[in-house]
Amino acid sequence: MEQPETDVRLKKRIIRTLIREVIPDVDSTAGEVILVIHWKGGAHTELRVRRRRRGQNNGHTATALVEAVAASARIRSDDRK
Repeated sequence: MEQPETDVRLKKRIIRTLIREVIPDVDSTAGEVILVIHWKGGAHTELRVRRRRRGQNNGHTATALVEAVAASARIRSDDRK
């Protein structure tokens, strides 16, 4: 669930503590960017995001990314590093 009143810097710090690395790739045929997220707990998530056209900006976090973080939170406890 997105909380617009939460400070953006705090959101970025939280994400940095959860993600070990993100490996991007491009599927030109489908017009998508493929992101493989390697979580610090060992899980991997593939996220496909439609490529933006030049000058296009939707101004919010992709719903799929928010859902992926929420799914990881359900299977990983807070004390796990």
